[in-house]
Amino acid sequence: MWAILAILGALLTSIYHVSIKKILKDVDQYVLATGIFLICSLILFFFSVIKGIPEIGSAFYLSVLITVVINIIGITFCFKAFRLTDLSLCVPMLAFTPVFLIFTSFIFLKEVPSIFGGAGIILIVAGSYILNFNKEKINFFEPFKAIFRNKGTFYMLVIALLYSVSVNFDKLVVLNSDPIFGSSVVCFLLGVSFLVISSIKKRGNREVYKKNFGKFFLIGFSIALVSIAINIAYTMQIASYVISLKRLSILFGILFGGLIFKERHIPQRILAALVMLVGAIFIILFN
Repeated sequence: MWAILAILGALLTSIYHVSIKKILKDVDQYVLATGIFLICSLILFFFSVIKGIPEIGSAFYLSVLITVVINIIGITFCFKAFRLTDLSLCVPMLAFTPVFLIFTSFIFLKEVPSIFGGAGIILIVAGSYILNFNKEKINFFEPFKAIFRNKGTFYMLVIALLYSVSVNFDKLVVLNSDPIFGSSVVCFLLGVSFLVISSIKKRGNREVYKKNFGKFFLIGFSIALVSIAINIAYTMQIASYVISLKRLSILFGILFGGLIFKERHIPQRILAALVMLVGAIFIILFN
């Protein structure tokens, strides 16, 4: 059951990415973020009330504040990336999150990666090389340069770094409340923050929200389902196994990019994603 829930979470995450890319053609990114995160927070809070409001720990408020600030930046970069480049090209860069986690763990906790951790890093870097390889440009360093030259892939690399930091505070939020209530508070504050930003930038009005409410609801509902499915899976199996299966969202994202957006070079990008996934799993399971 935990595996089914984790794979469901991965599939829903990729559907969320596809939906975001499609709707960004017609809706401002700050308006979109406002709608989906406010709706997601209400759905999660509804389930939290049914489950029971948990006792709040002392580190809850500071952890929420930090993760909200990091996620505001991360979500903004993510939506910009989806606007600028192929889904099948930018989503695999999220596999770098466990790589950055190894380095942040070394910096803050003095933890040295294992042999498997080192192998995982090499595989993820190799996968990113394959992802950006262009047979017309033979220069060995060209695929690495392409990561930084393409704004979309570069933004996703930044997001992977940000998430490697925020995941630590996400865990503190859960430990000082519970998975559903903590997520509802984070999503609510994200929604309010983006509402303020969109109001300052004069990007949205009541009619825009009314017109797109159905789309916002479906995307917000999918985010809530991802949170619930993954959090239930965490209660049934160790987190590293759950996260490993959730990483399948990268592969699903590439497949959807080819099927829905008719993106090119899908076989090459699938091979790259598989190499990166194996590297991520090495780090997650064995480091």
